[in-house]
Amino acid sequence: MKKIMRIAFVAAFATVAGYGVYTNQRTETMSDLMLANVEALASGESDADPNTFYGYKATNCYDGDRLVGATCAQTQPGDECKRSAVWGKCNK
Repeated sequence: MKKIMRIAFVAAFATVAGYGVYTNQRTETMSDLMLANVEALASGESDADPNTFYGYKATNCYDGDRLVGATCAQTQPGDECKRSAVWGKCNK
């Protein structure tokens, strides 16, 4: 009886170990839909305007070719320009 239990235990252990190896070696590929979604989310990131913030847009002020400051303009109704976005000497 002990011999049969030992064989059953070894067989169960080998089955569980084999299944673990099988699941670790399986590779999951992304579907075409998932790849298309990733590409759609990643596209256009480089087109972002670095001067556009939440609710306002910073506009650089120049004196000739030299940058002398920045001012902000409202881009969405109800939003206000933050004082930290304005710097330098800009003539309005």
